[in-house]
Amino acid sequence: MPRPLRRLLNLLLLPFALLMVVLEDVVWAGAVAVLRAVRLAAPVRALEAWLGTLSGYAALPLFLIPELVGVAGKLWAIALLAGGHPLAALEAYVLIRLVCTLIAVFIYQACSPALLRLGWFARAVGWVHVARDWAMALLRPALAWGRTLIRRGRGRLALRWLAIRRHYRAQR
Repeated sequence: MPRPLRRLLNLLLLPFALLMVVLEDVVWAGAVAVLRAVRLAAPVRALEAWLGTLSGYAALPLFLIPELVGVAGKLWAIALLAGGHPLAALEAYVLIRLVCTLIAVFIYQACSPALLRLGWFARAVGWVHVARDWAMALLRPALAWGRTLIRRGRGRLALRWLAIRRHYRAQR
């Protein structure tokens, strides 16, 4: 591919790359950490064990659950917005989307062995991994530059950022 075309393609795909990095590093990592705590409850462990017995095609409709909850959350947010509560509407929408994400991640983790036996599903997951690897390769220089700036700087922002990272890593 000619260099100018490759640069244009990279520029067009950069927002997607940033989204992939955020989803992988922030949302997914946060969801896994929350689910690790939730899995301590015996009913959740029993549900996860039952979900693990399902076939791939039986597990697929389970992803409708977070979607239906999401639709209910959107309706709730719309009702709050129509009632003159924009901040409450935003909070409700964000909270419902986070809960839906947790449900979807839980279902995926519990059913992933069966889901990955479905050829088309395994290929789709492979494409997501390829996109993630591409995004990380594209963003790695910028991330390294940002880390260098943070390490060099000892201002309040840099120190706060380092404290947050230490706290987050200690939670893993």
